[in-house]
Amino acid sequence: MRLKTISLLATACAVACCAFAPGAGAATIGGFGARPAHFDPSNPATRAYFIRTVARGGSFTDQVIVSNSASKPVTLRVYPVDGLTGATSGVVYGNRGDRLQGAGQWVTPASSLVIVPARSQLTVGFTVQVPRNAPVGQHLAGIALEDAHSGKSTGRFSVTEVLRTVVGIEVAVPGATHSRVTLQSFSIAPIDGTTTPSVVVGLTNAGTNLCKPALSVSLGGPGGVQHASRQLDTVLPGDSIPYPFVWPHSLAAGSYNASITATGCGPRVTMRGNASLGAKLVRSTVPAGAARPPAGSTVPWWPIALVGFGGIVVGALFGRRRRVPRTD
Repeated sequence: MRLKTISLLATACAVACCAFAPGAGAATIGGFGARPAHFDPSNPATRAYFIRTVARGGSFTDQVIVSNSASKPVTLRVYPVDGLTGATSGVVYGNRGDRLQGAGQWVTPASSLVIVPARSQLTVGFTVQVPRNAPVGQHLAGIALEDAHSGKSTGRFSVTEVLRTVVGIEVAVPGATHSRVTLQSFSIAPIDGTTTPSVVVGLTNAGTNLCKPALSVSLGGPGGVQHASRQLDTVLPGDSIPYPFVWPHSLAAGSYNASITATGCGPRVTMRGNASLGAKLVRSTVPAGAARPPAGSTVPWWPIALVGFGGIVVGALFGRRRRVPRTD
């Protein structure tokens, strides 16, 4: 029997999954952590990630403070990553080895490998160089620090554990910016492997700024008209996602018409559509808030929902990978 490999990606959720939580502190996992070396006292968010305004062709240099609370030294790989929109909204970061396509290309660490002595800290510098042709608006990258020594288990299943933390770098390129979200598609489908109904809304952040759209859906069909609303997390400029709007009511088989409205990202936008459902779907018993896991761009979202913000993110389960499409 061919053994399958399960890759466990342990990541600091305070940064990788919640990079925009005001007041968040340093991300720490596996005994090591990282935070910006300098911050703006008037903006608590800058204690957790960098926020800079840089003109086209401009640059800046700063440092990350890396700490090691363990009783032995830790060797860390240092590399840039792109900021991405998660499968169900929210900020995530690319994996090591992923081809840089966004603002991660602008980041150059001063070192690619550092050794942090036991119970001590050091600083790691980096430079951000904004291209002269960079699009106006907000861009997100990150500087990742990953344990260079991965552990593997023995037995029927081979398990590789990777510990990593990411400090976000938000760069605003000044100019005429705007916020805008567009709605492209609508369908009704069960959540994978269940009979829980979801209204899948395809949307794109067509503006130049990070934004958090709110969706309101009115669904008419057998049994009358049903309504539900949901606040999404961050969607990066240029990113598109098929958002699975977990429906709070059971849906009988039949034809449905929907009116979907998006607000909170520029002008109010409304889309109407029709869909057919071949079999009854039973309403979810899971709270609505649990339907928005902060999944990474290259891993399925459902294992992450199980651990939430606790600290360990399970990635690439049984080899399945996914990447959020980008249009820039």
